[in-house]
Amino acid sequence: MLHLCSNLHFSIKTWSFLFIFFILAFYTTVNYHHNSPPTSLFYFNTFISSATNYTLATYLRHLTLHPHLAGTTPSLHTALYVKSHFQSLNLQTHVTNYTVLLSYPLFSSVILHFPNGSVLSLALAEPGFSLSEVVKPYHAYSPSGSAYGKPCFLNYGREKDYIALGANGVKVKGCVGIVRRGGGLSRNEMVEKAAARGVQAVLMFTEGEFEGGVERGTVMSGLGDPLSPGWGGVENGEKLRIDDPLVMQRFPSIHSLPISMKSAEIILKSLEGPEMPYEWRKSLRCSSSGRLGPGPIMINFTYQGEKKMATVHNVFAVIRGSLEPDRFVLLGNHRDAWTYGAVDPNSGTAALLDIARRYVLLMRLGWNPRRTIILCSWDAEEFGMVDWIN
Repeated sequence: MLHLCSNLHFSIKTWSFLFIFFILAFYTTVNYHHNSPPTSLFYFNTFISSATNYTLATYLRHLTLHPHLAGTTPSLHTALYVKSHFQSLNLQTHVTNYTVLLSYPLFSSVILHFPNGSVLSLALAEPGFSLSEVVKPYHAYSPSGSAYGKPCFLNYGREKDYIALGANGVKVKGCVGIVRRGGGLSRNEMVEKAAARGVQAVLMFTEGEFEGGVERGTVMSGLGDPLSPGWGGVENGEKLRIDDPLVMQRFPSIHSLPISMKSAEIILKSLEGPEMPYEWRKSLRCSSSGRLGPGPIMINFTYQGEKKMATVHNVFAVIRGSLEPDRFVLLGNHRDAWTYGAVDPNSGTAALLDIARRYVLLMRLGWNPRRTIILCSWDAEEFGMVDWIN
């Protein structure tokens, strides 16, 4: 009887111990996972899942309410909007201003004179755009000038294109060159190669689905402010003179203008002379006569522009690193645009603003980056980027 009671007492103690042990183990496990710091996967999933189309669309809408060409008042407004957004997130925010040489159009015209005596002035602006807001199509840093000559199709304006023209007996000297964008050359290279062969001026078009669209851009060589090559163009800082040879060599020697594919078609359909090489005709996306020119029509092409000093504004937000604060991860894009900039660049700017919002969300959950992150919103494209780095 005593032995039975002893065994029963032992069994109760054993089971009680095991029961308490499992309860404690379960509680400890659950409590550990509840209080343990979030994992990298948790932060990653939170970052991804917190993005919303509505938020991105709201940012993009604010950024693209008006055209915001660098150096203009609307461009300043977008800088202030980005700054306000960073500050609303309590991020360390600052603005750096630079005074740089920018280029703007004053007047342009392209008039076609046909052999039968008829005259046609090409429409240079895109349909549907208010010219009171949107800058007229132009090539930044193109010199002012006038040209009167027969048009000649130069394809992409590459060395091998000029060789093909010569092989077909086409002399381009004195002509108004018609070139299409592409072929691995920059706008500046296209214009300078044409100038080296005696072409008077260049009209440049971009092939695409929207035949009335015009691609604005720069024809200056190199990157950054031409008046402060190799150093930052800070306000009241050292500047070269605009007539300095180091500055002048960055500008093309002949004037140029971007035109729409629709305008280019009118010119290309009028050309006579030798046939285009088969490869040119096969790849050309717009209608043409299949001829190279020159002429027989004449083109009267005039462009007037101005170069002037303007202030651009870079906006930055800094998230200090926890382990390597003196090492930086740069994330950003330029903010200014030739017109409204919904795709280039402000789809990127909208993403940048939302990334900032989501970083702050993670920081509130305990996350900190290993290295310092600098969110960069540059103005005037390469000008703002290059001057800041310099």
